[in-house]
Amino acid sequence: MIFLMIVPSIMIVAIILVHEAAKYFDAKISYISLAICAALSFAVAFVAAEFSTAAGREYFINLFALIFVAAAVVTAINSYLEVKK
Repeated sequence: MIFLMIVPSIMIVAIILVHEAAKYFDAKISYISLAICAALSFAVAFVAAEFSTAAGREYFINLFALIFVAAAVVTAINSYLEVKK
């Protein structure tokens, strides 16, 4: 239960910090993309726990695939939102 309270709080702070850092470096990252990234990382954490209880080669391959797909989705959404502006 405490996990469900702490993780979103940390993600909100991280979203704000990453957005401010992106503005400082003149990168264009929307809040929507960062929020989707946070939601997907939360989902990856839960799905990864369901894969296996032991960390082996197959676990890390599945974890890498999940992270890669999540990153590709967020990048595509951010590109779409920036072109739409």
